[in-house]
Amino acid sequence: MNKLFSKRRGQHFMLLLRYWRLVFNDHFVIALFFLFGALAYGYSQWLPTLGPHEWWTRLVLVGWFTVIAQVGRLATLLKKPDPVFLLPQVEGIHRYLNQATWYSLILAEVMTVVGAFIALPFALTTEKLSSMEIFTVFLVAIINKADWMHLARKAISQRWGNQQWRTRLEYWVNPLLAAAAMWLINPYVGLVVAVILYLAVLVYYRDLAVNWRIAVKTEQDRMYSVYRFFNLFTDVPSVQGNTKRRKWADWLVNWLTKDGQPWSYLYARAFVRSTEVSGIVSRLTLLGMVIVFLLPAGWLSTVIVVLFIYLIATQLMPLYDQYEANVFTHIYPIPPRQQQVDFKQLLAKVTALEAVLIALASISWQINVGQMLINFVIAAIEVVLLSRFYFNVRVKKLMK
Repeated sequence: MNKLFSKRRGQHFMLLLRYWRLVFNDHFVIALFFLFGALAYGYSQWLPTLGPHEWWTRLVLVGWFTVIAQVGRLATLLKKPDPVFLLPQVEGIHRYLNQATWYSLILAEVMTVVGAFIALPFALTTEKLSSMEIFTVFLVAIINKADWMHLARKAISQRWGNQQWRTRLEYWVNPLLAAAAMWLINPYVGLVVAVILYLAVLVYYRDLAVNWRIAVKTEQDRMYSVYRFFNLFTDVPSVQGNTKRRKWADWLVNWLTKDGQPWSYLYARAFVRSTEVSGIVSRLTLLGMVIVFLLPAGWLSTVIVVLFIYLIATQLMPLYDQYEANVFTHIYPIPPRQQQVDFKQLLAKVTALEAVLIALASISWQINVGQMLINFVIAAIEVVLLSRFYFNVRVKKLMK
């Protein structure tokens, strides 16, 4: 069983590596560089504006340390045939799941420590913490995650697997109690509460014979969420796109469509009804609005506005050849040039709409109207450049 888990872990790692290479291409790495740089800069500029011992800062810390305990899930790497072929391996599957739990816990603890490091400057700005108290804060976060992972292991057991509502409640309540004791009283009390809760979970949830149906379903759901993330950037065979009727968006279809131009109607429908394209565009727009609003007004907000408009345009480009495999589109009595004209129109309208929303949000919490107007002008210029020049370059690549 040890060899089986090691083999599956290697296969799983190679699968993720293959998709990571597609996701983290040159454009996305540059975008992430600017994005995290902007967030770090905004964070550093915001901290000096905080005063010591403000009433709401401790609540923010309690919420943050509760949330980071939810990061990192149990990866069992179980598959559908396992209940048939591994059912006689009672002791072996117990060792297998112990390995899976330790593997998942180590990765999750790394992310937990990173999350605690992110909150540390905020905590030191608003609270007076000694070196020992800082160490205790990290220790509480680590114990909370170990508590969470044991609850996840309990959630796929025969005895406790059917009580999912109880597990979901414990996922949040246990770290919340420890975090509240840590920040509302002091870190040492939080450490005592975290240890007591962890020991109680270990002692009470001891009968952890695997429930195969729940374990396999849980792992399938976890992998599907991973594939959905990758599917935002590249095609994943395991994820099939779906189409939804969105009656509330009829006005958007009418706005994107031009009378007498069938391609504009097809592209407008494809954009609005496709959960993949419209979903990623809407999420990028919302994320861009939040970031530029939180950033101090200045040249950095302009860079983020330009970056997000470019990212939205790149996500729209694969829509151009969506109907290429449909034989009926090739017998339309319409010049091929018209397809490019109609898609260029869609690209211009969608990027213009998103540019307006992001530029409006760039007024920032400091209410800087001048910076917002500058961003409007630059965004308008970028939309023209993207729809007239960048589109032609990308179409040539797509048609090769």
